Amino acid sequence: MTAVYYFSGSGHSLAVADFFAKQLNCKLVEMGSYAITEPHEDVAVVVFPVYCQNIPQPVKVFLKGLTSRYVILIATYGRISYGNVIFEASKTVRGEVIAGAYVPIGHTFLNGDFSFDESTLLPILERAQDPRKAYIPKTRKNPLADILPAWRSRVGVKIIKTDKCLKCRQCEKSCPMGAIKNGVIGKKCIRCLRCVTACPHKALQFKNRWILDNYLKRYSKDEPKLYL
Repeated sequence: MTAVYYFSGSGHSLAVADFFAKQLNCKLVEMGSYAITEPHEDVAVVVFPVYCQNIPQPVKVFLKGLTSRYVILIATYGRISYGNVIFEASKTVRGEVIAGAYVPIGHTFLNGDFSFDESTLLPILERAQDPRKAYIPKTRKNPLADILPAWRSRVGVKIIKTDKCLKCRQCEKSCPMGAIKNGVIGKKCIRCLRCVTACPHKALQFKNRWILDNYLKRYSKDEPKLYL
């Protein structure tokens, strides 16, 4: 059996995960609702975003606990840089990695669209049906990428609580890091923006600082990269 597991803050990775779940006719499970005690499927498709060329902390925890026999690793990124996360994730999971892909999609901090080229991912679907070990090479990663990535995200993006807040605490329930209370952000925040997306009253907004806006003007990489 196959299952698709995903981590998504603003919905971009969810869009890709939903595509795989529908094409493979299997269940779609959010990592935050995943229990290590549940039975593991033979094939696990793991979809997650790239944050500052790194694997988000909740995904790292999930990967260490995953015991599926075969694993497919799908990393979504905002068309600038994906670092080396597929290789790093392949060294974390216990199962055999049978495929991997970097999928360019809209950037979270640019309110980008959720579109991606589904046709380019068809070989991944075939590999899920016929598991074979994939070759996952190292890719280029900025040597400074591992230096306080969460802190750099907090410096680049400000989350603002507006007067629309009714203290419903939905933001707290949605936060994978336990980093928010009554709309006030703490130091554990990784800027996934799940709280902004989850707020039913649109009481949370985010604003990019000028240093991040300048960075996001860089050349975009729009071609997906597959490993089979």
